[in-house]
Amino acid sequence: MNADFGKKNKPDNLTDFETRKLVAPARLSIILLAIYLIVDGVAQIYVHNVAGQRSIIFGVIALALIAALHSIILQNPARHARYQTLFAVINGSVLGIGLWFIDERNHLAIYAIFLLTATIFATIWEKRAALIFIFVSVGLSTPVSIAENKISTANLVSQISFVLIAIVFIETIFRLSNAMRTRIEQLETVNEFARKIATSLEAEQVVNIVNAALQKAINADSYYLGILEDKQLALSLLYDEGEYFSNVKLPIDGTLSGWVIEHQRPLFMPDLRHEADLEGVQLVTVGQGRTSLSWMGIPIITAHMKGILAVASYRPNAFNRTDMELLENLGQQAALALDNAYHHDEVEKQARLDSLTQVYNHGYFLKLLQKEADRARATGSSICLIMLDIDHFKQYNDSYGHMAGDLVLIEITKIITKHIHASDAVGRWGGEEFAILFPDTGGSQVHGIALRIRKEINEMILTSSDGRQLPMPTASQGIATFPDETDDIIKLVDMADQRLYIAKERGRNQIEPREEHWGKMERK
Repeated sequence: MNADFGKKNKPDNLTDFETRKLVAPARLSIILLAIYLIVDGVAQIYVHNVAGQRSIIFGVIALALIAALHSIILQNPARHARYQTLFAVINGSVLGIGLWFIDERNHLAIYAIFLLTATIFATIWEKRAALIFIFVSVGLSTPVSIAENKISTANLVSQISFVLIAIVFIETIFRLSNAMRTRIEQLETVNEFARKIATSLEAEQVVNIVNAALQKAINADSYYLGILEDKQLALSLLYDEGEYFSNVKLPIDGTLSGWVIEHQRPLFMPDLRHEADLEGVQLVTVGQGRTSLSWMGIPIITAHMKGILAVASYRPNAFNRTDMELLENLGQQAALALDNAYHHDEVEKQARLDSLTQVYNHGYFLKLLQKEADRARATGSSICLIMLDIDHFKQYNDSYGHMAGDLVLIEITKIITKHIHASDAVGRWGGEEFAILFPDTGGSQVHGIALRIRKEINEMILTSSDGRQLPMPTASQGIATFPDETDDIIKLVDMADQRLYIAKERGRNQIEPREEHWGKMERK
């Protein structure tokens, strides 16, 4: 719930026409009561009762006020909100004088007009305007009536009781109106959230939109979005009392979050001061380490992931069923968006990968190489490149079949990736040739990695689909560094490629340059 909801004059999406319709019953009732006072006054004059003139005068004044209310205020309530105190004082003064001026037999009609007018003020503006109206009316009528002995003790008690009833009634109207405004605001939040998240194709962007929507829509001390990973909850979003936490992982066994994910059902816990009636569940604190007293959670379930969206407060009974419904709507939208982001990421990932070996394809590897070269220039670091080619691959392919050739490519790719770090990269340059990128790594260190790759390739044992053992493949490798040997990535690739062919000319299954080359470079 937004903290500003109760301060608005009226909902932003409630038109002036809708506002007039909302108060139309009260306005019509005041008109009918004013007409009644006029008619009653005429009837009293007919029987020579001079008090009838007062009823007529007050009825005409009431009609004039309701006409002014309709023609001025209700045409644009928000624009006239700055004058609400003035209007409340004027109307309160008229009603207060009426209670003193009109004969007691018509006090019930005045009370009704009194209550209906206060209702209109509470509906179109703030509760404050209605309360000013009430107290001005009572403040004018009661002391004068007592001073002139026009009110008995019983009538005074009745009048005070009616005022108290009016205050309770106005408070009820205001709370209902505020609840309606909150509901409208929440629906607007859901619609805005749906529009934004529908075009979001990255998981991080989805999380940011969820974060903004939760802050706007629900008054909570903490909230989080977590995805299940190997029986742990990885919190991609955790906000607690104004502070964001990152890289938080929690066990889910015996937790409220675990219960929601396991049962795939929403959970609404308005007051956690009482033990949760859930078998095996214990309260777990995250973030600031304080225990929440109100908690709501809904499952995030898609074909590819399970998770939870939850909010909490350190106050008991901080949330209601409307908040829970809103959270469910946000969660459903978030689940769809996260699933779309997953599919988009998979498509993007496959577009970057070679379909057979599942390493980077030629085009993406070049982009990555350029990116790392730019970074190396900016930071003054270096990168190193290996070009690796499987020896006699065509003959191997022709002798044992393309399926056997594919097996060789896949197995050698596995060996390469086994010997590189997550920050390194390998790409299929074309055919049987691979490129391996090492950021922030020198030639001597990469030469050692190339030796280990060669050793494992030489020890690999391959078996064809029909059970025959295949001959051991070998690979030649060429190494070049950036920017020590060249400061251009095209020349870097050419240099590593030329050294690769030197390695083949030396008898294949070789690495070029030899280890002493890198020792000389380091001594320089």
